[in-house]
Amino acid sequence: MEEAELEVKQSQSTPIGTLRLDLSFVFGKMHIAQPLLQFAAQYPQLNLNVSFNDRLIDLIEEGVDATVRIGISSDSSLIMHHLATAHYITCASPQYLVQYGMPTRPTELLQHRCVNFIYPQTRREANWKFEQDGKSIDPDVDSYLRFDNSEVILEAVIQGAGVVQLPKFVAAKAIARGDLQPILQAYATQVGLPIAVLYPQKRYLSAKVRVFVEFMRELAAALKRDDIID
Repeated sequence: MEEAELEVKQSQSTPIGTLRLDLSFVFGKMHIAQPLLQFAAQYPQLNLNVSFNDRLIDLIEEGVDATVRIGISSDSSLIMHHLATAHYITCASPQYLVQYGMPTRPTELLQHRCVNFIYPQTRREANWKFEQDGKSIDPDVDSYLRFDNSEVILEAVIQGAGVVQLPKFVAAKAIARGDLQPILQAYATQVGLPIAVLYPQKRYLSAKVRVFVEFMRELAAALKRDDIID
């Protein structure tokens, strides 16, 4: 009874205490970390304990209040609020395209220098996927550079290392600066991963989690307006 009464009070009160967050590593660093400082200033009675990683954790076991993840979650013990979709985009630096030419079809990527992502858990390369007129096109890309970190890949491609297929939220700012140029835009990428905020199921939603969910909704709306996520 005391625990239930405490949950009710916390759900109705001003956000106080410690909010423990686990944020998707690259998306969190690039697009959540800076706005989170404004969130902290808005709620001075709230202490933030934030981790940036892509490790799948048990929120209840590790005492985490909420997480922002990219991808599908099968954990039925969590409440999920869908925020947006992370689509992929194929691009290269202007200097690379001057030197090696502009590919006009996905199959032409076989003649280009490609940079690819390796999944840390499996050490397997990401598959590049395209679609045109409802038909799937899956070129067997032969990458010569492979990294398990999207930020390292981004910097390498900006420096002219080759062609890459990255989440749009990783490449968007570089594209806006002119450091990268989208290519093969007539061929939509099939990959689209959900971006969501998740938290453990409880009878009452605490004030601190409630305001964080609202913060993420507003942030996602702003990122959509800037064409960083969809």
